[in-house]
Amino acid sequence: MAKKEIKQSTAPMNSKKINAGIVLKLDEWLEKHDKKVFYFLLLCSTIISLLLFDAKVSEGGDDSSYIQRAWDFLYEGKYPYFQGPGYPVVLSVFVKLFGLDLIALKFFSLLCQFGFVWFTYKAFHKRIPFLVLFALISFISFNHFIQYYSSQTFTESFFLLIQSLCIYVTFKIIDAIKEDETWMEVIKNNYLKWLFFGLLFVLLSISKSIAFVAIPGVLLYFILKKHFKQAIFALLFFIAVRLIYQLIVTAFFGENNTDQMEMMLRKDLYKPQGGHEDFGGMVDRFFFNFNTYISLHMYRLFNLRNVNTDASKIIPALSFITTVVLSIFVFFSYKRNKYIFFSSIYMIALCGGIFLGVQANNMQDRLIIIAIPLMFLVFFFGFYELSKQASMAQLSFVTIAIIMLCVTLFKTGSIAQKNTTALKKNMSGDIYYGYTKDWENFLRMSKYCSDSLPDSSQVVSRKPSMSFLYANGKKFVGQFIVTSTDADTVLAGWEKQSVDYVIVASLRMNPAKNNGRVVNTLHRMLQPIAQKYPQKLRLVKSIGETEKCELYEIKY
Repeated sequence: MAKKEIKQSTAPMNSKKINAGIVLKLDEWLEKHDKKVFYFLLLCSTIISLLLFDAKVSEGGDDSSYIQRAWDFLYEGKYPYFQGPGYPVVLSVFVKLFGLDLIALKFFSLLCQFGFVWFTYKAFHKRIPFLVLFALISFISFNHFIQYYSSQTFTESFFLLIQSLCIYVTFKIIDAIKEDETWMEVIKNNYLKWLFFGLLFVLLSISKSIAFVAIPGVLLYFILKKHFKQAIFALLFFIAVRLIYQLIVTAFFGENNTDQMEMMLRKDLYKPQGGHEDFGGMVDRFFFNFNTYISLHMYRLFNLRNVNTDASKIIPALSFITTVVLSIFVFFSYKRNKYIFFSSIYMIALCGGIFLGVQANNMQDRLIIIAIPLMFLVFFFGFYELSKQASMAQLSFVTIAIIMLCVTLFKTGSIAQKNTTALKKNMSGDIYYGYTKDWENFLRMSKYCSDSLPDSSQVVSRKPSMSFLYANGKKFVGQFIVTSTDADTVLAGWEKQSVDYVIVASLRMNPAKNNGRVVNTLHRMLQPIAQKYPQKLRLVKSIGETEKCELYEIKY
């Protein structure tokens, strides 16, 4: 019965009306050459991952923080609760094998991208039209925004891999549904599928804080399709595996001392003193994020808008129109393809969690990247279905799709060409090539601290995880915000942390231009000390003629 349903969902709708249509012909050709096309796209994806390979860490610091958490978990037994332990725990295996070799650690993300493409194909193969399937595989293979994460130690590539596995096992469960099965038969015939379901969705839920919405999305699908047994089993297996996980982790590593929910509710993530959002604030946050990610980031990631991340570029009317179109396509999928319908419900749940859980001032497009492949899938399927009503519509649809593919390939190719020089330099041993002078001086100073200061010395850094990586594993004390501008208070705080030295870098506020304005967190804390107690500061080292970085010793 399941095979018959799959066959029906794969065949184009209304085929009698469009026997001569280009869409049907493409579907038939792709089905005939299925394996060859897939392996060609998989090869292209791997080549693009290599061409876009970035051997540096980002200036944001989150990617290097994941590596440091993996190191701390491996060698200090600190469980990485903050921002989701899934990725750092798995990454720790590679840290054990390769140490802090950045290039080797980044290749893990490349493997995740490979697995993401592979299991996306396995999940949707023979469950959706072949033209839609290979449009999706082409999108995740050629899109430079997605491929960027294939050489980064952010969680995105890992998450996308686990998410594709979750979708794959869920589709296996959907295929096995028989309306006349008893409760015991559902378990007896599918217990391995349900076990993998629980394991994979728990892994997904601990890989990103926002992934707590995944299970509600799955439950909503089963409920809307009136598969109530499956909804109950999905919830029970997830809860059971999650409880076992919690018991084991708590027994070995202690209670979670980070409150992710409290951090989500803050008005400003980095300023807890600013308080928490009330109901009205959460509503405002949702709609601001909704407009930002739909009208700005989604279209940028589709290569349909070429704009910077700027609130002035948000277009609420575009968000509204897009939502109306999406709603129509979700209805199409409900009527015509259960796998697309599941993807749309899951994607909506994921986006809802992002819009609610992310502070409005955090406008990073990487936060929505995990939902972008499914967004593309739903929109492409919707236009695919619409186009089948007339031959001219099909021709227009295919023409626009080819133009979008060419634009994507052109942009990805341009970025790959620019990346080639930096990649060659980094691979040949110049680990600082590609950074602007402010960052190069800062990272060289971090390395100096490792090479020239006592191992026991405590050094304050504005970006401690980046310093940690470029100082071969030396730990630094992080100073992310100005805690005080009173000399005595600052000194007392640092003395309590046993701080011996402070790195004062000239990190640009505008990364693209040296206009003299720098991130002055540590400048503002040191200046009062220099004025009141000049004898307590000693310049130890200065690196760089321009945008210099200085190291000061603190004498209490």
